[in-house]
Amino acid sequence: MTRAIAILVLACSACAAQPELGSSAVESAADHSSGRVAPGEIVVLHPANAGPAVLFGAQLDTHGIVATLLAETRVWFDGIPAPLAYSVSGDVMAIVPYEIANHGATEVVVEYQGRRSPPVTLEVAESAPALFTLDSTGRGQAAMLNETGCCNSARDPAARGSIAVLYATGEGQTVPPGITGSVTIHARIADYPVPQLPVRVTVGGQPAEIVYAGDAPNAVAGLFQVNFRVPANAPIGDAVPLVLSIGGASSPGGVTMAVRSQVKRILVADPDPIARNRLKQILTGAGYEVSTEPKGEPFDLAIVSLAVPEQERQDTIRALRSSGARFSIIAIATAAVAGPATLRAADLFGAQAVFTKPMASQAVLQRVRELLQARPTPYVDGLDTDHPIW
Repeated sequence: MTRAIAILVLACSACAAQPELGSSAVESAADHSSGRVAPGEIVVLHPANAGPAVLFGAQLDTHGIVATLLAETRVWFDGIPAPLAYSVSGDVMAIVPYEIANHGATEVVVEYQGRRSPPVTLEVAESAPALFTLDSTGRGQAAMLNETGCCNSARDPAARGSIAVLYATGEGQTVPPGITGSVTIHARIADYPVPQLPVRVTVGGQPAEIVYAGDAPNAVAGLFQVNFRVPANAPIGDAVPLVLSIGGASSPGGVTMAVRSQVKRILVADPDPIARNRLKQILTGAGYEVSTEPKGEPFDLAIVSLAVPEQERQDTIRALRSSGARFSIIAIATAAVAGPATLRAADLFGAQAVFTKPMASQAVLQRVRELLQARPTPYVDGLDTDHPIW
């Protein structure tokens, strides 16, 4: 009798452990919207009774394709296994197979340890664009780059007329057709898959020029990248609305980016009022925006004097950094001849230019223009390079 009860208990436990999935438990990984999916979209599922206790990350199979079986977990769309980014109890990230393109609806099933959930039916949309954001909520500051390779933010806004890069998902079927689970690596930009549907970006309601719109290089198919030029008439501010449209669908509102004037900003932190005013006059006359005090806003270039004791120079730089000001280059204004000691101090200071007094206006402007030329730098995502980025 006791043995029979034990068998019944085990049988009931097995029944209770069947995975369960609701229609609202399948969300866009970018904006967490639910109710529909698009081919190639990165989604997060929240099944009950599925997933290991410890998170398992993406794996590549022997063909270099993102694996569809991870820690005894699978996700099926119309019987087609989906590539998995990770699996943990109650959370699974997957890529919707491109094979469901042109299906009006799809049945989604989660499998764990050989047991499958009842199917959930979801609408299949041509596209479902959604922007990734810094805090992963789908609202606020977009997770995007300025043309220098630095992350866009209130402290580092993109200048009007510059190139910015956003990341999204939900672009739908591509040309050529997307290969489910593939990692996109091509020698030529022209070879990267692009959406079948037209792509548009607006910044503060102003249309942006699209420079590139297609699969993100070195990432799994489904991560979508758009390089666009910030409109010359875009609003200026720390939270300018950013919208991505693909075909007839647009990303939800509430996503923003930081935009600044196209005019370069220069900080002149020379304690000598004659030199400071002279530099300000030269630079302002050339169309630069010049400030003599850091106020927390970003600067493109800072001019700091070496004609002060070393401790005072270090205090100046510390004050600049603690103020929240960002500056990419430091140029040094010296007191007289740039002798060996001065040049050594400038080198230790990280200077990329040395000015001597008296300063000829043409020489100052030429060097400043050279230093302010755009020098894009490679972006390093910091993730494990053995796995595709998502």
